[in-house]
Amino acid sequence: MAAAAELNEPIRILVADDQGVIRMGLAMILDHEPDLTTVAQAENGEEALRLIEQYDPDVVLMDIRMPVMDGLVATERITTANRAAGRARPAVLVLTTFDDEAYVLAAVRAGASGFLLKDTDPDLLVSAVRAVYRGDSLVDPASTRVLLERCMELERQVGGGTPNAAPAQPDPRWVGLLAQLSEREREILVWMARGLSNRDLATKLFVSETTVKTHVSSVLSKLGLSSRVQAVVVAYEAGVVRPGEADVRWDS
Repeated sequence: MAAAAELNEPIRILVADDQGVIRMGLAMILDHEPDLTTVAQAENGEEALRLIEQYDPDVVLMDIRMPVMDGLVATERITTANRAAGRARPAVLVLTTFDDEAYVLAAVRAGASGFLLKDTDPDLLVSAVRAVYRGDSLVDPASTRVLLERCMELERQVGGGTPNAAPAQPDPRWVGLLAQLSEREREILVWMARGLSNRDLATKLFVSETTVKTHVSSVLSKLGLSSRVQAVVVAYEAGVVRPGEADVRWDS
């Protein structure tokens, strides 16, 4: 199926949540927009995978805690299938609460394009769906700093560092892979971590969005990542950027 944008069709969305009221509420918000349409609803990850095959959505709104198959397993299976098929969709946007912070990093590692709080403002929800459809990854602004500081705290605990201190050395897991990046690709990684979208990057670097997308794809490929939001986390883990130096923001 061709991309919705190429056919001027609405962005097709599947909502996966075990609570019917939440599914219906999200669908109502999305269907109110002329460029968005909810094509299916699932009450667990297993059903979501089945409905993806049937309805071919562009974006999946995925709850984390669900029976039968949770959102983490479902997300990993979706993104693994995407990589195997050489495609970028459906993109997964994880739905979370502050109680799920321990799961958010796992969702990002599983390949989610971003996450947002279930009680987020409807306008931000709509912007989020459009952003991940375009290929811009994001995280909810209310949760961003919590997630990144959590990453840094885990690093300090493992390395025996002092509180509030930045890592003295980049995470050794990324040293070799980062060395493969060209100077421009490293610059792209830094600016992605600071929240710039493809459009922002094109303006800042005086190049076309197509050129930016090529660089971003190369960065993700060399680092073995499937989404920009994974790249943001890696940038912090590797010490390319540090807490307080960057804020990841919404791209509207």
